[in-house]
Amino acid sequence: MKKLLAIAVLCLGLAMAQSVAEITRQVQSNLERAPWEATITGKIQLPDGSGQEAEFKLQVIPGKEQLARVEFKKPAALEGNFVVISDKEVWNYLFLTNQLIIQPRAKARIEGLGFNLTDLGDFEELTERLMLRLLGEQNTPAGAAWRIQGTPKDASLGFANMEVLVLKSDPRPLAITLRDSSNKLLADLSFNNFRRANLTAQALRKRPADAEVLRRN
Repeated sequence: MKKLLAIAVLCLGLAMAQSVAEITRQVQSNLERAPWEATITGKIQLPDGSGQEAEFKLQVIPGKEQLARVEFKKPAALEGNFVVISDKEVWNYLFLTNQLIIQPRAKARIEGLGFNLTDLGDFEELTERLMLRLLGEQNTPAGAAWRIQGTPKDASLGFANMEVLVLKSDPRPLAITLRDSSNKLLADLSFNNFRRANLTAQALRKRPADAEVLRRN
């Protein structure tokens, strides 16, 4: 009986693991259909430890050479800043100093944040850096959603735990919550106004012509 119970538990664990893999595949496939954008709102913790209201626009051109742009409206410390994320580089534009800091993607972070969200527009890349498990389902105003928990495989992401809500009817992220090793909230973000958009690489790479360009290795 004990052996049968152990086998049942093992099979259930394998089924859950396969479910997570299938969900992430569905999400990536859905987000790769066409360029898209969304407004991200919620709360984030800044490097100084203060909690702030957050609002920024995320625009993504999927594909082999994926490109993403993040434009900050809130908090005030990041207002006017933007980030452009390609497969090789991350551009951080700092409004107050009119500087564009360019770094290799493998080493870059978004300036002004204490955690790494450079994979925010690349769901597949983000989930590959996490150990995932399916927590179950949850009802949301947008409809039923899967709850997925992720634990980073290394410390470079700057958080210890991530929970993602994925809409079942149109597989895409609805919300992301990040916590540190002490279970302190680092970010609680919702994806709003998701839509397919006619985006171009030229538009996503647009920057002030007089910006000072600084390259960091």
